[in-house]
Amino acid sequence: MRWWRDTAVRQGVIVFVALRLFLLVWAALVLLVQPLPPEPDEVLRPYQGQPILTSGAAGLLLGPWQRFDALHYTAIAANGYQNEADSVFPPLYPWFIRAVAFPLGSSHTAHMTAAILVANLACLGLFILLHKVAAAEIGPEHATRTVVYLALFPTAFFLFAPYTESLFLLLALASLWSARRGLFWQAGLLGLLASLTRLTGWVLVVPLAYEFWRQRWSPGAVKDLRSVGEGTAVFLPGLGTFLFLVYRWAVGLPPLSVMYQTYWYQQTGLPGYDLLRALQTMFLGAAARAGEFTLWFDFFCALLLLATTILAFRRLGVTWGLYAALLLFFMLLPTSELKPLYSFSRYALAFFPTFLLLARWGQNPWVNRLILYPSLVLYLYFSGQFFIWGWVA
Repeated sequence: MRWWRDTAVRQGVIVFVALRLFLLVWAALVLLVQPLPPEPDEVLRPYQGQPILTSGAAGLLLGPWQRFDALHYTAIAANGYQNEADSVFPPLYPWFIRAVAFPLGSSHTAHMTAAILVANLACLGLFILLHKVAAAEIGPEHATRTVVYLALFPTAFFLFAPYTESLFLLLALASLWSARRGLFWQAGLLGLLASLTRLTGWVLVVPLAYEFWRQRWSPGAVKDLRSVGEGTAVFLPGLGTFLFLVYRWAVGLPPLSVMYQTYWYQQTGLPGYDLLRALQTMFLGAAARAGEFTLWFDFFCALLLLATTILAFRRLGVTWGLYAALLLFFMLLPTSELKPLYSFSRYALAFFPTFLLLARWGQNPWVNRLILYPSLVLYLYFSGQFFIWGWVA
């Protein structure tokens, strides 16, 4: 098998299959030890009016993943933006769910099956592509370590969940890598799809534009007027976000700022102000997340991303630095007294520069252990919490 001789494919498949099987067994064990109540709870276990999958193959394979945002995506796939709270989620992932579920029927089981299938195929593609990118950017000796560090990050089980994580990461990384290779129309189209998957996709405009300038119009580049048209492709990620906002306005949905304030208790503030709120909560017990371990981990992730974003400019290049900086800026804009640094540890998965840098440092065996051992323990803890409807990110 020629494809199996490709190191990126082989390592990506091995990591994917090992974790996919592990999570199947781990979820069953967790729910065996701590079974869930048979009835939903609108506050603690909101199934969004969808049936609970508890028996047979569906209960084993799909039931543990019926959690939080996953149920918003299956609801959109089934009914569109009937519920205005769902309208903060861009449409590409629900479209894929609906398309894949179509031959399986219109049931919730069909939509959950499709949601997990799409997310897992994207996860497999992400592992393979990340290996190739890491081999080219920091050296083949660090490539497998990069994939393992991402795959075992404490919140990386979301890559297998019916969330947008794996699809967005695959599209964003493919967009950046296409630009690095001078394929700007491909980069722009992939960035467009990324922005239709998650609102943060628009940040790709800046690193793509810089990469275009570096390759086509910088002082050392060979100038070609024909590339002007090609340069318009770098703005396509912004077009995706713009079209989504126009659609929401056209159908009369409330502004996103209203939706986030109403349903997620967030509003736009000064970048980084949520870090101060988090400190106040952690040490003074000033809000609902006081004492929650997840807040402490979110805060650690924020510091890690700040440090590695600064280092990315020098160690990995401006393109990767700009991507991380813009993504971090967007994440630091929301502020919430009730839920500071909301989902920060999950959004950290999109910071490829962080994992590239960690992989370099992990060449030292002691650093490698320092990264892997805590990650494994937290991976078990957070995934277990997720399966029993505990909030993680």
